[in-house]
Amino acid sequence: MSKYAFVLTFLLAASGCGGSTDVATPTTTVAPTTTVAPTTTVAPTTTVAPTTTVAPTTTVATTTTVAPTTTVATTTTIQSGVQFGVGGLVADLESWADRDLPRFITASHIDVSDVERISRFRSNAGHDYSDSFEECCSMKHYFRTINYYEVRFTQPIYSPVDGVVLYVAEGDGSSADAWRVDYEQVTGELPPSDYRDLKMYIRPDDAPNLWVRFHHVFPVEEILNSVPLSSGIDRMRGVARPAAPGFRVSAGDLVAYGVGEISIERHLDGNGVPSPCTAGSQRSSWGGLPGCASKRQFHSIFEFMTDEVFDQYRVVADVTRDDFMISAEERVANPLRCEGEDFVTRDVGAYVVLQGSPEVEQSALVQDPGASEGLLPSSESLADGRTVVAVFDGSGSLELESFDAVTDYALVIASDGGPIKVSVDDGSGERSIYERPESSGTGIYETASLDMGNVSVVVEATGQVGWRIVAVTLP
Repeated sequence: MSKYAFVLTFLLAASGCGGSTDVATPTTTVAPTTTVAPTTTVAPTTTVAPTTTVAPTTTVATTTTVAPTTTVATTTTIQSGVQFGVGGLVADLESWADRDLPRFITASHIDVSDVERISRFRSNAGHDYSDSFEECCSMKHYFRTINYYEVRFTQPIYSPVDGVVLYVAEGDGSSADAWRVDYEQVTGELPPSDYRDLKMYIRPDDAPNLWVRFHHVFPVEEILNSVPLSSGIDRMRGVARPAAPGFRVSAGDLVAYGVGEISIERHLDGNGVPSPCTAGSQRSSWGGLPGCASKRQFHSIFEFMTDEVFDQYRVVADVTRDDFMISAEERVANPLRCEGEDFVTRDVGAYVVLQGSPEVEQSALVQDPGASEGLLPSSESLADGRTVVAVFDGSGSLELESFDAVTDYALVIASDGGPIKVSVDDGSGERSIYERPESSGTGIYETASLDMGNVSVVVEATGQVGWRIVAVTLP
């Protein structure tokens, strides 16, 4: 968030400029005077030119100093009878705000047979990612593939719509490199040197008032050659502009490699520039900036899939569309808690598992049972229906008894405060998988998939920090 602090200072100093451009923008009503520009066809009346008194009306031609409105005209385009605004979406967003949209997602953006689990819309997966009307929930979908870390940089990503790629951007904010830290901690390796972790925005032809946003992808070369990078600062200020003409895609086209994380972001007013303002804490801090002030409503991709696309999910698992969405009413009745952009309890009950349905087994190991009983969620709650391999309870620093993971597994870590650090060693060297700074209150974290093997776990914490660690198998 610190990078926007300089933006706010700049805007306060230059608000006169920002205001005048806002006034100039309505001179898109002057744009019709470009229809007056044909009155330069009146220029033939320079047959009247002998009355040089009329000739000064060529000084009206100097009102081509209004020609700067042609710069506005170039940012307001008309295609197929639809007028697009300066940000790249349909110009009259407010008139589109209440329109019913068709099922415009006509292809899957990922090979569904490769997907292990998908986060639910409004869940506590990841971090707060919310629109103008809700907060402290994840209003997007994470897609975890089988062998996630092996295919992290090579998983094909497809366009789910017919549309145009108009923006590509680098990560913003304090968590921009979280993907890199996660990958390095879990695998002990560095990402490929030529990989670029970017965001990409497609405007669908059948829903020109919203962006289909891809997270953590490396777009194909043709797109990178056609769409320059935009900055988060410019998008927050609302001054970023779409590529012209952008890169046209059809549903099913290969557009990138990376993860399947995706969101649908509908703009209800403003100029349509995609915004990095996607958390309640950001709106509290930067609500006066255009990126936070404009109204946006986020949707689940499952709302807009055709039946043919959703059938691909039903082939893999017995699911309904509602399985992937927590309703607004349910979320209000069971609110989450956030500290800044982070969930206090993260990833628990957040995913729909497609590949298999594991049953709960009794824990194989229990260390210091009951040390945190009554203070932290039960091991059954943390396991969330998955097979339990080991359970450890304790406080302070401890080297835990090793256990055998015969398949890929995850650790669910609950603690009643911080600081605490958890490391694992599966024979390839000890590496940190979780760190919580000094804090209070119950926190829950689930790792990504970890490799099988003989696993030892080391906890480093102050004596007053209680914790419970549950190892669960993954399907």
